[in-house]
Amino acid sequence: MQTLGEIAVLIDAELIGDANFKITGLASIELAQSKQLSYVVSNKYASQLTNSLAGAVIINKSLKDACKANALIVTDVYLAFAKLTHKFKHKISHTSGIHASANISQAQVSDNCTIGKNVVIGKDTVIGANTVIEDNAIIGNNCSIGSNVSILQGSVIGSNVIIASGVVIGSEGFGNARDVNKHWHTIAHLGNVVIDDDVNIGANTTIDRGTLENTHIHRGVRLDNLIQVAHNVIIGEDSAIAASCAIAGSATIGKRCMIGGMAGIIGHINICDDVIINAKSVVNKSITVPGMYTGIMPLMPHKKWQIVSIWLTKLDKITRYLNIKLKNLKGN
Repeated sequence: MQTLGEIAVLIDAELIGDANFKITGLASIELAQSKQLSYVVSNKYASQLTNSLAGAVIINKSLKDACKANALIVTDVYLAFAKLTHKFKHKISHTSGIHASANISQAQVSDNCTIGKNVVIGKDTVIGANTVIEDNAIIGNNCSIGSNVSILQGSVIGSNVIIASGVVIGSEGFGNARDVNKHWHTIAHLGNVVIDDDVNIGANTTIDRGTLENTHIHRGVRLDNLIQVAHNVIIGEDSAIAASCAIAGSATIGKRCMIGGMAGIIGHINICDDVIINAKSVVNKSITVPGMYTGIMPLMPHKKWQIVSIWLTKLDKITRYLNIKLKNLKGN
């Protein structure tokens, strides 16, 4: 818990409000409550700022009039937020063995596992050798957790879940802010990973925790080996994703989707229900209509690709030229 006065000093902010106001945590501007602090980086979120229940908000000067809460005014909002996240990150209490507070009596735990404080593992769940389960993680009944798996602090896993060897759940997301000297400042990710019942996760797949809210894998999802699921991703029920896909932060994938191997999905887009994406496709915009989609170029010799790529960069000019010619022909 931090006071706004302490936070203002930490992030070098001008405080407009109560310096003794206590902040219990961070949250997004949409979900923040009266004792939480949020941030807004752009004027396009001004209406959300005005209607937010947040007790305090980090903003720049241009949003000052839209803020009804305590305000922390800074030059670089995202950098200030990055620095502040580390003050609210939970420390891991335990590094080896099984903590006395762990509730694992109905589970089968293999040798050389590390299980942290307040971990709960359900009935008939099997934990493979050398697996690490950090503080406050919850695992349901009848799960199969392979060897050398890392389930990091606060992760929540339902029942009948299969997790293959080498999986990492709840790792830090890839979030960084740059200062004026072009140095990077890592953002501490404070959300969790939530995995619902009947999910299968293949070997060496990684699922990052959310920045403030949770990364969420819904019931019945199938994830192949070597998949990267970034922070705040949501994957809908009964979707299946093949090996080596990469899903960037805050992407939302609907129900019953099928995504082929080595596909790439950029961040902050939405894919509706019942979409099929062919292998190696790049999804760079939201998909709102169910169906099959492909976003790749066919294989060709490199020299030919160099020629094709030149024409691709000129397509807009060619189109304008042809439209002018067509207009002139119609005029005649």
